[in-house]
This record gives sequence, structure tokens and C-alpha cells, in this order.
Amino acid sequence: MKKIISILLIMVMFSSCEKVEIQPNNQTIVVPPYTGPTVTPQSMVGTTWVITGYRVGQLGTPITISDTLKFETITNYKYNNIPYTYSFYVTGSVYNLTMNYTPWGNLTGSVNDNNMTSGLIQGTKFVDISLGSSNNTEYYLWIKKI
Repeated sequence: MKKIISILLIMVMFSSCEKVEIQPNNQTIVVPPYTGPTVTPQSMVGTTWVITGYRVGQLGTPITISDTLKFETITNYKYNNIPYTYSFYVTGSVYNLTMNYTPWGNLTGSVNDNNMTSGLIQGTKFVDISLGSSNNTEYYLWIKKI
């Protein structure tokens, strides 16, 4: 008897199934254009900055100097009126500034957007990436936009 009931149940299950065809959804999804704030990348071109101090290593008192940096094009700047090359580009959430042929070598460091807006780079770490440099010496620079 159990066999007959099981067979009948199985037959009822299969006979009650109905194939439903899936119809594609022809809805058009409209994505509105982005209207939030936009960030314009900063530029060094046409600006003049003064290195007001530097420190070699993490500890110690900064040494006061007054060296002028005049950024003339996207690749050329003058360090105390002597022409050299530099690079300035976005990397992640900061800018990378590399100044070639400084008194400490070819220095590279990270500059925040706030530093560019305020015109102050205070105690920012730079490292020497000159050929043959071990990148172990850290230079901290204080730079002010004029």
C-alpha cells in the first residue's frame, strides 16, 4: 500500500509541474550624471616657494635657510635661479613631488592637497633617490609658497 501511495504522489507531483518561460525584462535603467564635487588636480606651474628650513633625520632642530624654488613649466624649475627638472603627479590620495639636483640630491616626497591649498609644507619627509643612494637618509623640509 505504501508503494502505491508513493507512486501516486510522485505522479501527482510530476503532472502538476508547469514549465514557466522566463521573459526578459525590458526596463530601461537611467543612471543620472554625477553632480557631486569634483577635484581639480593641483599644479606647481607658475608658483614660487621658499624652503625655510630642513632637518636631516627624524630628530633635531631644523636648520633655517632661504632657498627659492620657482616652478616654471610642468617639468622645469629653478632652485635659487639655477634651472633643473622636477616631477609632480597624483599618486593615490597625495601628490608626489620629486626635485632633482637639490643640495641633498634628487629628493622625492608626498605632498597633501591641503599643503598645496594652504601654501605650507611643514616638516614633510623627503628621501634621496639619486643613482647609488641607499634611500636611508630622510630629509624633512619646511617649504612656504610666496
